Parts: sequence; structure tokens; C-alpha cells
Amino acid sequence: MRALVAVCALLVSCSTNRPEAVPLGPAEIRSAQAASDAISVGKSTKADVRAALGEATVVDFASGYEVWVYKERPRGKVPAPTELVLLFDRSGILTKTRIR
Repeated sequence: MRALVAVCALLVSCSTNRPEAVPLGPAEIRSAQAASDAISVGKSTKADVRAALGEATVVDFASGYEVWVYKERPRGKVPAPTELVLLFDRSGILTKTRIR
């Protein structure tokens, strides 16, 4: 009887896990547009973006510029995840964003 109760509890907990309830992984966001709206070109710093969106996949350039990439968590049968790409200048200020 205890095993049956445990199996039922497990099935209920699995069936109620909505994508919104599952924690985001590294460099993952729920919505590229919402993430883009949460930051400001010319104003947001790397620290601001990290606080708002979490860790990103970072590409450093010798010039001092950095590109940060966040992937939108796929919903359903989306062919490829949407990405939010951010460009920071040498001083660490967000200079450009692109959703692709």
C-alpha cells in the first residue's frame, strides 16, 4: 500500500511540473523579448544585466568588447531556440542588443 501511495505522489508531482516551474539553466531565459525589455542600451552595465538575467555564454574579444548570449527556453516544438545577443563596450556598458 505504501508503494502505491509513493508512486501516485510521484506521478502527481511529475504531471504538475510546468515549464515555468522548472529552474532555468545557465544562459537560459524564458522570453528573449522580456529579457531585452528589462535592460537598457547605453545604460545597463554587465553587473545590471547579470543581476536581471543571470549568467550568460560570454565571448571575449582582444579589443575589450564582449558578447553575451542567452537562449530562450524552447516551448513545445520550436525548431530552434531564440537567442538574445548583447554587445558590451570596453567600459562594460551595453551598446547593442539583437534577438535572433
